[in-house]
Amino acid sequence: MLAAAVLPALLVTLRGTPIDRLTGLIVAGPAATLVLVLLAAGYGRPAYLDAAFVVVLLSFAGSLVYARFLGRTL
Repeated sequence: MLAAAVLPALLVTLRGTPIDRLTGLIVAGPAATLVLVLLAAGYGRPAYLDAAFVVVLLSFAGSLVYARFLGRTL
């Protein structure tokens, strides 16, 4: 069910106004991270936790870069 929350966030990120895209990017990062953490707990694979950590860092940095770009263009 949590994985289904990532799909609308990605659709908003791909289509929409720049503010909506930023919102979709901010929502998709933690949702994808939670999916990876739950998969790591369910399958007992610690490598998924490493992937979740990378997704958290990249989504946070990506949203900051996009927000800075958005601030310059508006």
